[in-house]
Amino acid sequence: MSPRTEKQFESIRNEKIRLISEVALKLFAEHGYESTSVSMIAKAAGISKGLMYNYFESKKALLHLVVGEGLNGFIDILQVEDESHIKKEEIVAFIDGNIEALKKYPEYFMLYFSLVLQPKVFELMRDEFMPLFEKLFMLITAYFTQQGDPNPYVKSRYLLAVFDGIGIHYITDIENFPLDSVRDILVAQF
Repeated sequence: MSPRTEKQFESIRNEKIRLISEVALKLFAEHGYESTSVSMIAKAAGISKGLMYNYFESKKALLHLVVGEGLNGFIDILQVEDESHIKKEEIVAFIDGNIEALKKYPEYFMLYFSLVLQPKVFELMRDEFMPLFEKLFMLITAYFTQQGDPNPYVKSRYLLAVFDGIGIHYITDIENFPLDSVRDILVAQF
C-alpha cells in the first residue's frame, strides 16, 4: 500500500471536520452550547478529545463553524439580481427557501433559536454574524422602500420576526405545524 497523498489527507481532514460539526450541531441543539462539552462531542464523533483539538482550537471555534455555515446558507437564500429593483418573486423565493430550510434542517434552527435566546452565548457570535444580518435586513428594507411602504424599517423587522415565530413554532411541533399553509399566508401578505 502506497503512502497517502496530500489530497487524500485533505479529504480525510474535511470528512472529519464535517462529522465533528454534524455531531456538534446535534449535541448543541439537544443539550445547549454551555452544557455540551468537548468530551461529549469527541465521544459521539468516535474520536479522542485530543484529536478534536487538531481540527478545532476550541468549542467556540466549532460553534462558529456550525452556526456560520447555517447563517451563510440562510442569507444566501435571498438572491437579488438588481438591488435597485428587487422583485416580489425574489422575496417569494426567499420565503420558500426559508420554509424548505426549516424542513430540511430543523436541528440547525433549534440550535439557532436556543443561541439567540442565550445572551451570553449570542455575544460569542455577535461581531462575526451581525454583518450578515445587516446585509439581509438592508435588502429587505430596500424591497419595502421600493414598494412604497410608509415604514420599510418596521415592515422589515416585522417580516424577520414572523420568520422567527414560524421557525420556533415549527421546530416545537414539526408533525402538526401547518408550514405550507402558513407559507401561503406569508406570501399573500408580502
